[in-house]
Amino acid sequence: MDADKAYRFTIQWGRNTTTLDREGETTGTSDVRPSREQVEAALPAFIGEVDQIPPNFSAIKVDGERAYDLARDGVEFELATRKVSIHALRVIEVPDADHIVLEMDCGKGTYVRAVARDLAAMLGTCGHVDQLRRTRVGRFAEDAAISLETLENLSYEARLSEALLPVETALDDIPALAVTDEDAFRLAQGRAIVLLPRQVETLKAELPPGDRTVSAMSGERLVALCEMRAGKLNPVRVFQLT
Repeated sequence: MDADKAYRFTIQWGRNTTTLDREGETTGTSDVRPSREQVEAALPAFIGEVDQIPPNFSAIKVDGERAYDLARDGVEFELATRKVSIHALRVIEVPDADHIVLEMDCGKGTYVRAVARDLAAMLGTCGHVDQLRRTRVGRFAEDAAISLETLENLSYEARLSEALLPVETALDDIPALAVTDEDAFRLAQGRAIVLLPRQVETLKAELPPGDRTVSAMSGERLVALCEMRAGKLNPVRVFQLT
């Protein structure tokens, strides 16, 4: 959930909606249709660490309630501005005057619909997200995805295991520590192991701020996901993999 993401989306010019997508009710219209050049000139303002107001139709909680529930009930409220990171935002194609297709690489918590809303406002028009596709989460991209049809065929042929990647694939962004056979045995039993000072310093340098999760590896085998505390690795999830 914390990984960077990539999206491909289409903005339709000329109509604002309550949900900022095509399913919402119309809240405003405009005859202005920005050109590709005008859009590309505006995009740099959205790249980097930027302030963004999330859509009211979102899962953010307001006084313990989901914002989308309040919005559906017609409750008036305002969401606070949040810092989000947008690494890249580019025009892919302009199929016609009413639509433009963009791609965005961004950090967690970034709303595509808010980008469409703010871009349209900057260009003096109305707009909403007409189509949206997430193309990557972390290292997992759609070009490596398996279609439902392929998955069904593998299931019928009892070959589902062929679709599985090693569990370590999902842990590439977690610092790994090679442990001895003796320490691997301790971790597998749910017992903590003591780290050397140099191991602690190395892991601290690799861990993101506020994160303590470390994967313990015995050769190529994942032994456990651990939490580093007070110079020790405490197993949180133990894996019996062969």
